[in-house]
Formats: sequence, C-alpha cells, structure tokens
Amino acid sequence: MALEREFERCRGGPTEAAQKRVHITISPQKLILLNRNAYHMLGKPEAVHLNYSRTRDIIAIEPASPRLPDAFPVVANRCNWRINTAPFCRHFGIDIDTTLKFIRPEIEGNALYLKLSETVSVGGRKRRKR
Repeated sequence: MALEREFERCRGGPTEAAQKRVHITISPQKLILLNRNAYHMLGKPEAVHLNYSRTRDIIAIEPASPRLPDAFPVVANRCNWRINTAPFCRHFGIDIDTTLKFIRPEIEGNALYLKLSETVSVGGRKRRKR
C-alpha cells in the first residue's frame, strides 16, 4: 500500500547510545553546543573560525588559535562545549527561533560542516511570561 501525500517522514532517526552520539545544537540565543564526541572530533580546540556558505546553507567550523582576533572561543560547560555565535549569525542574517539539532554533522579534514537544511527542532515551546 502506498502512503498518501499527507504523511510526513520523521528525519530525526532513532536515539543513539550517549557514548556514540555526536550531538550538536544551535539555540535561539545563537549558542552552538557540542557534546564530548563532537568536541573531540574537532580536535579539542580552544577557539574556532566560523564560516558560512550562503548558497549551500552550511556552517563550517574549523579549529583556530585563540590569539587570532576573529576566532570564537570554545567554552566548557558542565557536560558540553559552547560557542557564542551571535555576531556570526547577525552578520550572515541567520535567524533561529527554536533549538535545532544538526542531523548529520560531517567532519572533513579538520573542519566540521553543519547543514542548516538538515536539522530537527528539539526545543520546547516558549513559555508565556507572567
């Protein structure tokens, strides 16, 4: 039996074991969060360069020296690493209204590629202020 046109396929995939998972998100506050596996794949950098391809809608992250003026620092939290990408997102007009998880982040050479077209929303709905 063929599916009717009104059905939509879930692109998120099954939940992977935490030890194997590469989990990268970007929040409405323009913070990119990397889990331990993603941070290690990138080479455990202290800072990164952020690049954007407008035509392909891809963010590329490459390790950089923290001494460079255009490098974004990578800050350790309790269980993840964060990059404040607000100036980058403003510069390129990237607007995020809910937390997005990158489905298939790719490492090529020493760069991490994040496709904004291959994301799923993982953020809850916004709460009303009282």
